[in-house]
Amino acid sequence: MREYLKEGIKKIGVVIDDEKIDKLMEYLKFLMEYNSHTNLTAIRDEEGIIEKHFLDSILLMKHIKCESGKALDIGTGAGFPGMVLAICNPDIHFTLIDSVGKKINFLKQVKEKLNLTNVDPINVRAEEYINDENRESYDLGFCRGVSKLNTILEYVIPFLKVEGRFLPQKMEGTNEENESKSALKILKSEITKIYEEELPYSKDKRIIVEVVKREKTDKKYPRRVGIPLKKPL
Repeated sequence: MREYLKEGIKKIGVVIDDEKIDKLMEYLKFLMEYNSHTNLTAIRDEEGIIEKHFLDSILLMKHIKCESGKALDIGTGAGFPGMVLAICNPDIHFTLIDSVGKKINFLKQVKEKLNLTNVDPINVRAEEYINDENRESYDLGFCRGVSKLNTILEYVIPFLKVEGRFLPQKMEGTNEENESKSALKILKSEITKIYEEELPYSKDKRIIVEVVKREKTDKKYPRRVGIPLKKPL
């Protein structure tokens, strides 16, 4: 499986050293063990997890464009893309948040097992986590498979610095970018690029949307828990 991962990384076109690949494999092994008794992911086979979770997360490596700073992954689940990116980018500090306690408990154990000092898994909702200290303090935002773009923009953009970048991953053909014009305007952000990627083995298509925050966000956003989902901007 190590070679399967390594070859997939090579096909994507990024460079990850052997020490980090070893840590990714430890993470994979622990995920497989944990998933046998606690449901973290519906994908059960190693090849599927490597491609649909690990390599899917590694696609973002091509677009991070910074070597240090702070990053936020909202709705991280079992750590995708946040934990994978934290392993691959030790000089970027990652905050991984999810409202499901069992997933954050798992990630805390991953952090301990791999001796990671650049990642903090937190069991909380985005709307409850934001405060005066962490508002507009992050350089990068990530979110994979959580709600539609016009909803997740409200969760992520308030955390980003002006000129900070949000890189949500989407399936091809959802057309969510067009539905997000109002949210982008209200949150003073813009889509600067849409990257078309594909998984290295299955050739499944992926879209990575680059959103840049242009001005400070009004402090009334994000609205209280549940409102962004029920009434998107």
